[in-house]
Amino acid sequence: MPNFAYTARDESGNPVSGTLAAASVNEVSQILRSQRQYPVSVRPISAAENAREQRSTKGIKISRSDVIQISTQLATMLETGVTLIEALDCVAVQADRNPKLQALVEDLSVQVQGGTDFSAALSRHPRSFPRLYIALMKASEKSGMLSKLLVRATNYLRDEQETLRRVKGALTYPAIMLGFAVTTTVFLLAFVLPRFTVIYASKGAALPVPTQILMAASNVVVGHWILLTLGVAAVSVSGYFYFSTEHGKRLWHFAQLHLPLMGSMFRKLHLSRGMRMIGTMAGAGVALLECVETARELCENSYYRDLWGAVLMQIQSGKQMSEPMTQSPLVPRSVAQMIHSGEKGGKLAFVMEQISTFGEQELKEKIAELTRYIEPAMIIVMGFIIGGVALALMLPIFTISRVVAH
Repeated sequence: MPNFAYTARDESGNPVSGTLAAASVNEVSQILRSQRQYPVSVRPISAAENAREQRSTKGIKISRSDVIQISTQLATMLETGVTLIEALDCVAVQADRNPKLQALVEDLSVQVQGGTDFSAALSRHPRSFPRLYIALMKASEKSGMLSKLLVRATNYLRDEQETLRRVKGALTYPAIMLGFAVTTTVFLLAFVLPRFTVIYASKGAALPVPTQILMAASNVVVGHWILLTLGVAAVSVSGYFYFSTEHGKRLWHFAQLHLPLMGSMFRKLHLSRGMRMIGTMAGAGVALLECVETARELCENSYYRDLWGAVLMQIQSGKQMSEPMTQSPLVPRSVAQMIHSGEKGGKLAFVMEQISTFGEQELKEKIAELTRYIEPAMIIVMGFIIGGVALALMLPIFTISRVVAH
């Protein structure tokens, strides 16, 4: 049965569009009228459009940088008086070197031309546009401030991207150094120590305890490397599947929040991101319930997700959101007090944005501080590992020299 694209008006005169599978154009018109919708245009969908429509269930995925780029371009053009459709067409033409980006913008343009709301067109591509972005665009359709809210959404995405980049940068350095330490140790045990074993055995000298331990470890690595490789692979796969479960995720999220030095960094990250979401959306006129619900759904840490869930239940019962935050150990008391003051003064959105800005600044300072501490700490660890191996190799030389001397 062929598919048809339609544009219609509902009882209030609002435009609606979509696709229907039917035998003919007349059947599509009958179906729409039975739903109290009045068709404006109905046309058959070509094979290429049908394939694109099937792909649109998951949407086209573009990078966050591309989202920021097209948002900035749209906001600039809308500020100068260009219509949304013209702005989308212009962006699509400029994106000829990026097929995915061009296809996404063209799809947005087609949907908007067909009478679909801009926010609804964006929701067809959930892998590219986060829920907060779509909520801001929906709020702009009610307030008529599309360009201003595009700027607000772009600033949020840019700040979020910068914050995540800093956190990943802080975690990348120790991960690389740890990997280098493990690789170096395995290389020494598998390829260097076995050569010394032959030398020491021919001298018949009694080996010191550190050297004996290293030699035993070397024998295990050389003689049972297949079992060791399989064991490491099994542990890695088991760990991956375990930490993919709900219980495993909670354990990992608990470890994140309680890691030495880094625990406070993750706390600031998750709290400031949640505050930024709620403050940005509330400042755009989105209902507080939807703001908190979005923050809960987009939160990546189970414990902070539970916190926003408790806040949501509190608001639904007609109480203030600061009460569960005051009782939670995840929220500093000073932050909860400021939120309480913002609720009383009717400036909750402003206060939460200020808190998130201050929290992100603290996070940047914390990351810089951690970077200063991690670098010498990893150098010390590397020195301890490599120096310990070198010392264990050198100790028997003094023993052998004493044996020879006597």
